[in-house]
Amino acid sequence: MKGTVLVAEDDRNLRRVLRAMLARDGYEVAETPDGEAAASFLASRRVDALISDIRMPGMDGLALFRHCRERHPELPVILITAYGRIEDAVEAMRGGAFDYILKPFDEAELLRVVGNAVATSAVADREGASAPAGEWFGMVGRSPAWLEVRKVIEKAAASPFSVLITGETGTGKELVARAIHRISARRDGPFLKINGAAIPPTLWEAEMFGYEKGAFTGAVQSKPGRFELADGGTFFLDEVGEVPLGVQGKLLRVLQDREFERVGGVRTLTTDVRLICASNRDLRRETERGSFREDLYYRINGIPIRLPPLRERREDLLPLADFFLERTWKDLGAGRKFLAPATVEVLERYAWPGNIRELENAVARSVALSDGEEIGPSDLCLGLEETERPPAPATPEEERFHASVREHKRAVIRRAIAKAGGNKTRAAEILGLSPTYLSRLLRVLEVEGKGNGNGYNRS
Repeated sequence: MKGTVLVAEDDRNLRRVLRAMLARDGYEVAETPDGEAAASFLASRRVDALISDIRMPGMDGLALFRHCRERHPELPVILITAYGRIEDAVEAMRGGAFDYILKPFDEAELLRVVGNAVATSAVADREGASAPAGEWFGMVGRSPAWLEVRKVIEKAAASPFSVLITGETGTGKELVARAIHRISARRDGPFLKINGAAIPPTLWEAEMFGYEKGAFTGAVQSKPGRFELADGGTFFLDEVGEVPLGVQGKLLRVLQDREFERVGGVRTLTTDVRLICASNRDLRRETERGSFREDLYYRINGIPIRLPPLRERREDLLPLADFFLERTWKDLGAGRKFLAPATVEVLERYAWPGNIRELENAVARSVALSDGEEIGPSDLCLGLEETERPPAPATPEEERFHASVREHKRAVIRRAIAKAGGNKTRAAEILGLSPTYLSRLLRVLEVEGKGNGNGYNRS
C-alpha cells in the first residue's frame, strides 16, 4: 500500500471516480462529503495527503485548507478546481497548498500529483519537518551551540543573499527556513517549499518552472511553477542535492538573472524570489565528484547555516523533552504526565541518531502508551524509526541484544494497536508515524495485529 489519501468532495459520483483511480494505483482511500466532515476525520486520523474540491457547501475547500494549515501544517493539500477558479487555487498554493488539479482532470496527472504529495509526506515524517511550536519561531533551546545558530539566522534574515542550511536528518532545517522568512523583509510574501527527495528526476523542471498546455502527456492546462508562485516571497528548496544536473543550469540562471521559461513555453518570465536551500549531503564533495555544479554551489551558499545534531546540544535535550511532553498530554487530554528519573537517564544516555524529530516521536508515543502519571523506561521505544535489519552480529551477546531490541519494538507496536482497538491507522497516530511507515515496520518486524486484509481498519 502506497499511503492513505482522504478525499473531500460533495459530488458523490466524482468521489467514486477518485476512489477507484487511487485504489487501483495502490492507495488506501477515505472519503467525506464536505469540509466539516473532513476536518472531523483529520482530528482523529492521520493521512498522507488530502484531496479537496474547492467548491463545496458549508466549509469549502479553501476554508478546509486554512484549517489544515493551522491544525495539520505538514499535511499536503491538493485542491480540485474548475477552470474559472484557478486564481483561488494559485493563491492557495502561494499560501502553502501542495498543488491543484483542474476539472476535468487527467488520471495520469492526478496520480503524479498525489504520488508527489504522499512522497513529500513520507519525507516529512522521516525528517521532522514539523517540530515544536514553542519558544523562538518554533524552536526550543538555550545551549551555546543553538544560540550561535540563532545569531546567524537573524543575520541571514536581514540580508538579501541565498542561504544554504546543512545538518543531519531531523535537526529542523525547515523551521530555520521559515524563521528566516518570517523575520525578513519578505515576511508578507508567500513561503513555498519543495522537497527534492520527493520529486522524480523527469519532473523537476516542470515543478520549479511550470509548464504550458501540451508540453508533455498529462499537461492538459498551463500551470505555474514554484518560482512563479513564490514571486515576492521565499522559496525553500529542501534536499537541493537531488536537483538533476540538467536542471541545475536553469536554476543557476534564475538566481543570476531572475529569468526562466516554462516547460514548452517561449515567453521569458521574471521572478523576485529569495532562495533558501537545505541538504544533509556534503555538497562540496558532490561538486568534486561532478554531480553538483560548482558555480551553483557557490551561488546558493551565500550564507551557510549548519544545524548541530542533538548530541552537540545536550543541554537542550531535557527542555525539548519537557516541551514535547507537556504539549502531547494536553493535546491528547491524557492528564499531566511526568518523566521518571530512570526515564530521564535513558533519554540522556541515548545517542539520538534521528535528532529532534526522534525525540518528539519517542516522547509523544510514551504519553499515548503510558497508563499512569509517571512515564517509565518501558513506555519508550527508542529507535522505532530505524526499520532496516542490523548487520549480522559478530557475537552471541550482540545477537541477544538485537533480538531483545526487536522484541521491544514489537511489544510497543502491539500495545499501540491494542490501544487503538485494532485500527492500525489510529495506532500510527499514537506512535507518531505515518500509516505507510507503520506498514513497513509491521513487515520488517513481522508483527501480527488485528485489522482488515490490507492492514487498515476503516472504522
